Amino acid sequence: MQNQTAKTLKNKAVAALDAGKLQQALKKAQLGAKKFPKDSDFHAISGFVLTEMKQYKKSIPYFVEASRMKPDDPQFVENLANALMQTRQISKALEYTEQKLEQFPNNKELNRVLDEIHLKGHNWRNMIEHATQKLESDPENVSLLTKRARAFGKIGFVDDNSRDISRAYKLAPDDEKIAFLKSVNLHQSGDKMGSTTILRKILAENPEHVSALLQLSTMISKEDAPELLEAVQAAIENSEEPHSELEFAKAHAIAKNDGLGAALPQFARANSLQHESLPYDFGEEEEKLRVITSLFPVGAEIPDSGLNELPLPIFVLGQPRSGTTLMEMMLSSAPDIAGCGELTVGADLSRDFEKKGQAFDATNATEFAQEFRKLMPPIPEGSAAFVDKMPHNFQRVGFLLSAFPNAKVINMLRDPRDVGLSKWIRRFPAGGMRYASNLKSIAHTANLYRRYMAHWDAVFGDKILTVPYEKLVADPKTYSQQVAAFCEIEWNETMMRPEENTKQVRTASIDQVRNKISTKSVGGWQSVSEHIQPMLEGFDPALWPEYKMG
Repeated sequence: MQNQTAKTLKNKAVAALDAGKLQQALKKAQLGAKKFPKDSDFHAISGFVLTEMKQYKKSIPYFVEASRMKPDDPQFVENLANALMQTRQISKALEYTEQKLEQFPNNKELNRVLDEIHLKGHNWRNMIEHATQKLESDPENVSLLTKRARAFGKIGFVDDNSRDISRAYKLAPDDEKIAFLKSVNLHQSGDKMGSTTILRKILAENPEHVSALLQLSTMISKEDAPELLEAVQAAIENSEEPHSELEFAKAHAIAKNDGLGAALPQFARANSLQHESLPYDFGEEEEKLRVITSLFPVGAEIPDSGLNELPLPIFVLGQPRSGTTLMEMMLSSAPDIAGCGELTVGADLSRDFEKKGQAFDATNATEFAQEFRKLMPPIPEGSAAFVDKMPHNFQRVGFLLSAFPNAKVINMLRDPRDVGLSKWIRRFPAGGMRYASNLKSIAHTANLYRRYMAHWDAVFGDKILTVPYEKLVADPKTYSQQVAAFCEIEWNETMMRPEENTKQVRTASIDQVRNKISTKSVGGWQSVSEHIQPMLEGFDPALWPEYKMG
């Protein structure tokens, strides 16, 4: 009888919710939660109705209770993660979401929450402010140090990130999470041996540490590949759910052991798994192109902040894997040129305009420039210029050149087939790179990049310098001199030796740029073309006349 009463009340609550009668649905759900406190559905329905009413804070206790009763139900987990994010409890939302993604690695909603956290720079700044306040009274709290370190890293404050990681590692060298962060930090700084030593120590204690296996798979020698492959396979077999990280680790180990061609079917499996959890929306990206380009029509007056301050901004952009890291390392090898890595500030400041399509005028451009300089990481005193090499700034050239009329924009152009293959064989975490795990999506976003740049070239003309990657690596002296002249900086022969640059590298080019400039990756797609046909068929030959497609 009790079960029937609960079922009837539940049905009434759901029916009221479906009819949009939220107050009525909430009343019935809350009544059910009181009368049947062990029935998780009433707690979940109460929480869901409250989220529909935008009362996220009130929804949290209900989702907590529902999730406690049924910890293996991903829907309850999704609701709680989203409610924490909506109430701006970013640190808790991030920690909870990442913890639960270990249990449900392919859950779309959890990946969406994580994606949203990662895409908004103010989330990371809020975490830094919160952690800094807490650390004043508890300076040796390693949990706060690691949270702040990660947030610093996300907004490009490299020195602060390294400082907090080193401090946390000194305090707790046996903490698995902290040790992993330290290993990554060492790798980014060029200490591959030190990084490997820590990773092996982690795996000795925990042979199925997913992140350590993936990280090590990108760094190992051919001699060590068979042993690692065996360890990765064991972790895959013991995992309750498929993990894209482990599948990528397996692919890297196969590639190192047997060659890229042998590994591409495994890369396809890894990418397919990742794409399922965070698919790419073709229509959404087309609409974004339409909105952004409509803000800066060809032939119209360009908004101008009137600010021509120094240090000079140099924006290096292009498709990810097109040589943007190489160009930044070349530029920042010259005296007085500060390399800032990939800054998220441009994306953060332009996001509302991109989404709403509201006009961007001179006042907006002035505010953009002032906020950008305020939010960017500190650079050495006396720097003549700074380099922001966020590849996806190809979408934001209008905002950047309106805000910084004296800025220089360097567009790295590379054969999209080589670029696409390079994306396909690397795992990119969620947040702006979801297209990289699908061959058709890779081609689509490559074509979009070319359409964006055609528009910006028509609007801004000689304010943009396009540098062909293939020509740059074949003749670094001529093209580095051309870049220096364009940027109105003094050319220095150190620009031809970026491998000697000691700055941190936090991109997929982490190992390549530690080697001398080389042409060996040019045309690499040809030997494995049968594995990437959907991508090759997706490129629009008319957009890529330099590469004679079709």
